[in-house]
Amino acid sequence: MAKRRRKFVQCPNCGYTFEEVNNYCPNCGQENHDLNVPVKHLVEEFFESTLHYDTKFLRTLKYLITRPGYLTEKFNRGQRASYVPPFRLYVFISLFFFTTVAVFASKNLVMSDTTSASERLKTTDPEAAARILQADSLARMRVGFTFGDTAAAPGDTTGLIINEEVDNKFRSFLENEEQARQRLLKNISFMMFVLMPFFGFILYLFYRSQRRNYVEHLMFSVHFHTFVFLLIMFAILLEVVFPRISTEEWVFLISTVYLFFALRYVYKESYLVTAAKLLPVGFVYLVSLAILFVTTVGISVLLS
Repeated sequence: MAKRRRKFVQCPNCGYTFEEVNNYCPNCGQENHDLNVPVKHLVEEFFESTLHYDTKFLRTLKYLITRPGYLTEKFNRGQRASYVPPFRLYVFISLFFFTTVAVFASKNLVMSDTTSASERLKTTDPEAAARILQADSLARMRVGFTFGDTAAAPGDTTGLIINEEVDNKFRSFLENEEQARQRLLKNISFMMFVLMPFFGFILYLFYRSQRRNYVEHLMFSVHFHTFVFLLIMFAILLEVVFPRISTEEWVFLISTVYLFFALRYVYKESYLVTAAKLLPVGFVYLVSLAILFVTTVGISVLLS
């Protein structure tokens, strides 16, 4: 959709006299577009230009959901004007995704330690609280001595000191549950942004015989992760409405089926070859996701 311009006769920045064809000032580069209009027009332009509020966004969303790989194929062929650019679509959907997670699912990120559990039990079951504290102390001593024995000579307290520092960091991280959730969500959003180009690199390795540019694989990864965000967001909202429903297995199954058909559509290989490549691609991706997630949690704790 072409932008509707409200053109000046003269450039308000440098005074250059415009010709009808000038969309930008040839002298200073300022856009020839009057923004001194009612707020309603500015809001309409915002939705039109940045969020693609118009039919282009709805068309893109429809093909993203119903035709795996279609948008990637169109982008790689250069047929891009009719659809929202991949990164703009990803940013728009991810904003809603992380907002949904923060509002409805972030409580699942809260972890409780043995100290808080024992404190709650003091008023109800003092004996149970004492057993929890004793077990926690013994466990930390065993870990500390094991670390000390393997890293240095017997009796070295290095392991105990390091273990105590990590334990203190962990407890400090849990003291403020809201801050812990926000830190995790922020770091997880960054983790997903790192994972996206890495998944593109995985595809580049597995499909290097097709001699495609890395950007083509990256666009596949962007579209795939955008769909997964939409799917998880829908699953979270479904569990909010129907609390007894568990959607984790369905999210994994639908994502796997979607990935299979997207790979088949974009890379034009047989169903058998696509299925054979899906297994190692999926395995490497899941291992990478697990490593990145553990690393993200560790960094969140250490930086708390």
